[in-house]
Amino acid sequence: MAQPAALKILAVGSPLSALSTLASKVAAINGKHGPFDACVVTGDLFKEGSDGTELDGVSLPVPTYFTLGRNALPTVVEERIAGGNPEVAPNLVFLGKSSVFTTAQGLKIAVVGGVYDAAAYEADESKPYSPVITKSSIASILSHPVLAGPEADSLSAAKDRLPPAFHGVDVMITTSPPPSLSLLSPSFPTLGVALATPAPPLAEVVKHARPRYLFWAGGEGFWEREPFGWASPSGKEERWTRAVKLGALGAVSPANGKPARWFYATSLPAQTATTPLPSRPANATPNPLTMASTSSSAKRASEEVPDHVAKKDKKEHAPPPSHYVCKVCNVAGHWIQDCPQRAQGPSKPPAGYQCKICQSPDHFITDCPEPRPPREAREPRAPPAGYVCKACGKADLHYIRECPLVKEREEEKTKRKQLGAGECWFCLSNPKVTKHLIVGIGSESYVTLPKGQLMPTRGETPLVPGGGHVLIIPIAHHPTLLSIPATDAMDIISEIEAYKSALRSCYAQYGAVPVAFEVGRLAGRGGHAHVQIVPVPKESADKVADAFIKAGEASGLDWEPEAERALARVGPTGNYFKVECPDGTKLVHLLKGNFDLQFGRMVLSGVLGLHHRVNWKDCVQSDAEDKEDAQKFKKALAPFLPK
Repeated sequence: MAQPAALKILAVGSPLSALSTLASKVAAINGKHGPFDACVVTGDLFKEGSDGTELDGVSLPVPTYFTLGRNALPTVVEERIAGGNPEVAPNLVFLGKSSVFTTAQGLKIAVVGGVYDAAAYEADESKPYSPVITKSSIASILSHPVLAGPEADSLSAAKDRLPPAFHGVDVMITTSPPPSLSLLSPSFPTLGVALATPAPPLAEVVKHARPRYLFWAGGEGFWEREPFGWASPSGKEERWTRAVKLGALGAVSPANGKPARWFYATSLPAQTATTPLPSRPANATPNPLTMASTSSSAKRASEEVPDHVAKKDKKEHAPPPSHYVCKVCNVAGHWIQDCPQRAQGPSKPPAGYQCKICQSPDHFITDCPEPRPPREAREPRAPPAGYVCKACGKADLHYIRECPLVKEREEEKTKRKQLGAGECWFCLSNPKVTKHLIVGIGSESYVTLPKGQLMPTRGETPLVPGGGHVLIIPIAHHPTLLSIPATDAMDIISEIEAYKSALRSCYAQYGAVPVAFEVGRLAGRGGHAHVQIVPVPKESADKVADAFIKAGEASGLDWEPEAERALARVGPTGNYFKVECPDGTKLVHLLKGNFDLQFGRMVLSGVLGLHHRVNWKDCVQSDAEDKEDAQKFKKALAPFLPK
């Protein structure tokens, strides 16, 4: 049976009353790239204070649909709609404040109009055309059969026998995005465009709607997010959402000063019982909406379980993706933390086996309780007779990896690669170091606020005076804390721990607890070791570990079963990411390949509800504001610093 033709869709940004211009441009685009089955308008059809006369003589060449934006509708338009005529001009149709509409061609369009204001949302005003999101408008769309789930939409689902991958709407139009949409996106941090004011209630709507395309037009500029998936009951991602932010008609992008892209054309393949399932897009990311909600949902699930049930049994793990294979038993279908083989304890080695670290026959070398000696401390193995080192040409002496000449070359290469003090932004000897952010200097390390700290300090009263997000940095240049020579490590680490203790006491005065994380990387030109400390409210303390675990799993990170043993195993040459959570949990991921250096900040932005502050560049302040924050935090921290 031949498949129905794909539907061609055109989405446009806010026209802001330039309706004649919009009509002519849509006609031109339709003539060149169409014909389109539908056009959707994001943002504001009308400018603020419009009287509606822009509609006179306007006719759209394509069925065009719109909802509320930030601006109120003109009175004449409200009266026409209230009178039962949603077509305000030929081919220009108002879809309501929150609804799901199905076109004659079968295109399902969901709309949630208006902007989010916390006070208005709680007040839940009843005006049908007010340009704000309310509890009623959210409840209304969530109750629609298409969003309520395949059970509620059983008539159409049974009729078409559609697989779970085809449950949801085709297009969704909003004024603002859900707050977590920028999480896990590689493109967003370098975009130079603000996400606009996010609307937290939309997260739940999008999760139920599972749109194939989500369009919004809040803020300025254009951004197309990488696709993200929705899991079927089997746990496999089979449906994909593409989120697109459009610029206003005729607007200029703040990122480059050029006209912002204001329209987006696409084609939506038909979805029938015989349609092949969509394949995974090459640039897909984990779902930022399901990831952002895992910590709170896990906490709710935990609270519903009796106290006598073990804590680990309270956590609900989503099934792993189809390509994930447990590294303990090499079987798919469960996370490494849930491996039944791990639950049985370490397996016993065969007769005659001897651990090469402690010479015990009772366990494999991977389960040895003794720390593995660093490679340089092990006895080199003798090569077989006749072996010739290709580096120095000598026979029967050593393997090439143990050749003194090779080691000398590697040391020289490392010296050339590593940053010098004059290039390092954390070395105090560099005159370019931002010294006005420093809040404490010891004999071995110093404490400083970072540029663009995660914690907001303007507007509402900050959690901790001056923000409290700090870096603890060794004064001497070392790329990671593990790479510090043993002769120096004791003094440096002791002072860092003393600063951590002082910060813990300081935060406690303001109802907060610290989260510490470190990225230890030796690759490339190296860096300067530092630990980031971020305060979180005490009531959020139990969310932190779960948030990092879930975010790590969603990003393909492997958390080591025993954090400290893993760090001891890799030693001074290891690359790692380490987190110290308020509940005492320590998490370690050994870096292998690419790693998002903003991962720690990204996870904590989700815990704190500060998704709009993921990118530090969006949080940079003036020097005067930075100095003010530094002085406030310095004053708050001073009573707790070691004397």
